[in-house]
Amino acid sequence: MNIELDELALRIDDAALEGRSEELRRLDAICKKKLAASTDLDALLHYFRANIYAALQDAEEPRSWAWRQPNRERQILYLRRARTARTFAQISLTRRAQIGTNLANNMNTFGRPVEALRIYETVLRESPNFAMAIANRGLARLTLARMIYDDGHRAVLAAHAWQDFERVLNGDVEWDGDYPEMRAAVSEQAAQVRDAVDVDAVLAETDMHAWQVGQGEERIYRERMLEMGLFLNPLVVIGPYPIAALDPLHLPPHTYGLEEPPHYLSWYNQLKQEFVVARLLFHEAVEGPPFEDRGRHFADDGTHLIDTLDYPEFSIGAEKLRLSFRTAYGLLDKIAGFLNTFFKLGRRPNQVDLRGIWYTDPRRRDALAVPFHDRPNLALRGLYWLSFDILGSRGSHDDSIEPTAAHLSSLRNLLEHRCLVLCSEFALHDDSPIDREELTVFQRHTVRMLQLAHEALILLSLAMYEEERRRDRGSDAVSVPLYLPKYDTRRH
Repeated sequence: MNIELDELALRIDDAALEGRSEELRRLDAICKKKLAASTDLDALLHYFRANIYAALQDAEEPRSWAWRQPNRERQILYLRRARTARTFAQISLTRRAQIGTNLANNMNTFGRPVEALRIYETVLRESPNFAMAIANRGLARLTLARMIYDDGHRAVLAAHAWQDFERVLNGDVEWDGDYPEMRAAVSEQAAQVRDAVDVDAVLAETDMHAWQVGQGEERIYRERMLEMGLFLNPLVVIGPYPIAALDPLHLPPHTYGLEEPPHYLSWYNQLKQEFVVARLLFHEAVEGPPFEDRGRHFADDGTHLIDTLDYPEFSIGAEKLRLSFRTAYGLLDKIAGFLNTFFKLGRRPNQVDLRGIWYTDPRRRDALAVPFHDRPNLALRGLYWLSFDILGSRGSHDDSIEPTAAHLSSLRNLLEHRCLVLCSEFALHDDSPIDREELTVFQRHTVRMLQLAHEALILLSLAMYEEERRRDRGSDAVSVPLYLPKYDTRRH
């Protein structure tokens, strides 16, 4: 870091410690100006801006439960920009770990422990002993455990959270500063887990490897999805263990009127099935050698296509990848439809999307719909904040905290309504009516859409659990249990 940036960092730290909001905003303007002038230090400058908005949050709304929090939104945006900046790989391992950990901490705070745990794992692959990531991973595991309605899953997650706390307190870890309050918090949480869960018994009795993942192609598929963390199973966030290679998550027990069919169960069945298909399509698209080295599918035999010399990739595999992206993106809007019905919002079913469903007027997005006002449902808030990672049909490209949201939205629009050609190499054609995307880049975007759909389906189930748990049925309410059989997916 150069002397000028050292001085800027010190000024930010001083203003943050003293809670001087106006000075922090002036320093942010300086960072913004430097970014506009050069990208030579873009990762650090984005990190500085994130720290500025974290300090503004602490100074102005330290413990806010508000659903819109502009300072936190900016913090998340700049941390994400730092991670994708041109110079990110050039900064120190410690700084990279700090950036990732701060981002994950925000995700967990907003009710997105699944996303937080993905990020902590990325940090710990590169810096396996970084204490703050280990400690906060334990807190995120505990957050998810408290949101889950299955006692077995809850106990396993809590026990693994305790392992993180124990390692931080007594293991070989690397601290990037002096954090007595964090150590005290970890110690307290470890003691609470011990009081609530027989940690030793849970760890001894839960063999994370004693499950079958199949043979041959099925084994390859399940192992890949474990590595990607894409099973609808809360235990998948602990790591790629065979115990998590199934999709047991469904809706929690809930009530209906006596004459009402179980339509929410049917709705979630369909959502799950579409996600599983999107996941499988992705696997089939990327399995084996690179696209250009494979033999053609028999369905392609006799198909007359012209080589336009711009490295196009036309194949069944490429189409499966496109379908995987479209299906995953579409699931987010279908989840919005579920929310519309469950919370009785009264929106037209064909005019809802996950980005706008939360507001009285989806076009303005300045006032939350009444059912969501100060609602104490962390999983529901997680879904709300997940919606900021995409753009809705009426959204502007500025109304997001995900730098790639505009591009993801554009890809979906192109796939649905225009012409997007996937290419093995990118060829620029400024004046062409045809849009192109490099195949490997599109594959990464498809992974991101699968991750968002996976997280959203988990949060939807946990949000419904919290709603059912809090609903007052009245002292004279009568509930008649109904147990539906498991659908045999292998019978057809």
